[in-house]
Amino acid sequence: MLAPKLAHDPLSGAGAAARGGRFNPPGLSALYMSEDFATAVAEYEQDLGIRPGTLCAYEVTSERIADLGDIPTLEALGVDAAILKNPWKQIAFVERRAPPSWALAKRLLAQDIDGVRVPSVQASGFNLVLWRWNIEGATKVAALDPLRDLPADQSSWTR
Repeated sequence: MLAPKLAHDPLSGAGAAARGGRFNPPGLSALYMSEDFATAVAEYEQDLGIRPGTLCAYEVTSERIADLGDIPTLEALGVDAAILKNPWKQIAFVERRAPPSWALAKRLLAQDIDGVRVPSVQASGFNLVLWRWNIEGATKVAALDPLRDLPADQSSWTR
């Protein structure tokens, strides 16, 4: 889901870069997507209650996604499954330390992995987190908006 004031640019990753996310430190753009509607809503709302959001479907083409929901993949990459559920907000904003999931993201990026498929902490579904997309040789992502329902700019959001 997209924050309404960012819905005009559904491929930017700027919202995640501003404060960071579970799998990206502040300053590293990331595109967070969910595989199903219920997971998208649960991830977007988290502990904040009901707030406006814009659903957007995407088409993703890639061979460089690490499926961290797959035990053999975790083992092959040397990833401790506990990292996937670390309380990253507590670690980053209260303890003022870098969560282990940020180091994992940097390590996988250095291994030429564009993103990860991860189990949702908020729901029973899966999320896709991309750090590299729509550049030469990287994962390709397109927002599916055949009727052009997404806003063209931020002019509706002056706050």
